[in-house]
Amino acid sequence: MKFQITPNETHRAQAEAMGVHALLDQVCCPNFAGDAVPEREYGAAFFHPAPGENLRRRIEAFRKACRIPPLVTTDMEAGPGNMITDGTRFPSMLACGRVGDEDLAWKMGKAAALEGREVGFNWSLAPCADLLGEIEDPIVSYRSAGSDPEKVIAITSAYVRGMQEHGMAATAKHFPGDGFSLFDQHLTTSINPLGREAWRLGSGRVFRRLIEAGVMAIMPGHIALPAFDDADARGLFPPATLSRKLMIDLLRGELGFGGLVVSDAINMGGVVNYLNYWDACAAFFERGGDCLLFPKMDGRFYDEMERRLESGLLTLPTLRHRAARILALKSQMGLGGGTGAPPDAADRGAHAAWAKEMAVRAVEVVRDRPATLPLGIPPGSKILHLVLTNDLAANQKILSRFTELLRARHGGVEELIDPGPDRLFAEVGEGRWDAIICSIGNGASYGVNVIRLHGAVARNMMQGWMRLGTPVVFISHFHPYVHAEYEAAMDTVINTYRSTEPSLERVIELLFGKPVG
Repeated sequence: MKFQITPNETHRAQAEAMGVHALLDQVCCPNFAGDAVPEREYGAAFFHPAPGENLRRRIEAFRKACRIPPLVTTDMEAGPGNMITDGTRFPSMLACGRVGDEDLAWKMGKAAALEGREVGFNWSLAPCADLLGEIEDPIVSYRSAGSDPEKVIAITSAYVRGMQEHGMAATAKHFPGDGFSLFDQHLTTSINPLGREAWRLGSGRVFRRLIEAGVMAIMPGHIALPAFDDADARGLFPPATLSRKLMIDLLRGELGFGGLVVSDAINMGGVVNYLNYWDACAAFFERGGDCLLFPKMDGRFYDEMERRLESGLLTLPTLRHRAARILALKSQMGLGGGTGAPPDAADRGAHAAWAKEMAVRAVEVVRDRPATLPLGIPPGSKILHLVLTNDLAANQKILSRFTELLRARHGGVEELIDPGPDRLFAEVGEGRWDAIICSIGNGASYGVNVIRLHGAVARNMMQGWMRLGTPVVFISHFHPYVHAEYEAAMDTVINTYRSTEPSLERVIELLFGKPVG
């Protein structure tokens, strides 16, 4: 059943009594990292990744300072562990899509809801409901359940149910559908190129079905959809965030969505490179939006919004209407009555078991032309663990952990990070190694614009060191389509669809066989 926000006279009277600054506070969701605690009574706040106790302390302080219970949110796209850093870590939505188990997707949503509520969250800006139409899309990749609309519908709707049935509002993103571009909406307005019929059968079908399943919020992305929109005087199509035709006519009208519309981060280049920052903030509300994500809530923000009220780019009735909807949503979520009991230890144990099952089942040998696996080399053989990653700071922890597990299983393992093609050619050519395990550590990240190996680190794939007679196994720990670019260079490839500890243990089984005893 479709979710509908239904303001009543009380909500409208509350909004009517608010001044401009209080209205803006109610309809905005600024973000907080480190040890920062919101200093105003915002209607919503986003907290970046931190350990559970850190989050619990800061969120509780924020909630106590708010007379109207706030929405408290983060991006739990695949379970709780990415945002609650000591929470249960599932691999990815694409891993779940590869496994194809709706019950497991529901359990991942349940884990996100219960562990999220334990620290104070009541709303998640997830799941990512995009179709992976372009395998090198730098934003979507393993954040999506896949390229098939029916699979994406099945997995994401199960995840939504798992969250919402356990007290966590879910958000389907990024309307009208990311995943078809080589460009990053953090930097520029990306384009969904589907024609009307193709969109209705693809991205549109996914969002329609999630709306019909009762998802409570939808996030429009900074993504243009030319098939349903008009170009401006410059010949540019607007991002959905600023498009009346996409947010009101298509999302509210044709798809019948009556829940919360939350922008993607308003500081992203896909929107504020298209239109002046404060004009974009105002236009989002006037073109159908309810909650503005990541505005800079400083003195200038309030001044600039007041100027737009004076000029008519933003109207007081719009602000009051949006605030009344936020207030109604909170009432419908029962926020005034608390967020329910936290999970107990048994729940955490179950969550860990579910995460392990998904991780192990998702690991895949995607190519093994020479039948290299298992390696069949004796203990003590010299193994090079070659690490290639464009973002070592972000990925070193899991990649170094893989080195530790390799050494524990086999011994004789040396880790080498980004040595360059000349050194690789010399060492492999001299026959120093009995086997090479090459970890590719490229993950999706904001403002990077390329998910493949790129820049100087990509030069490691030169000089043909993988063709000098030493067995080589490539492990892609994040981006699952590395092998598509290196069709000839990579004969043996294992994908983990975003590595976790159980993923690494399963990879080691594939490399060496199951331990004896």
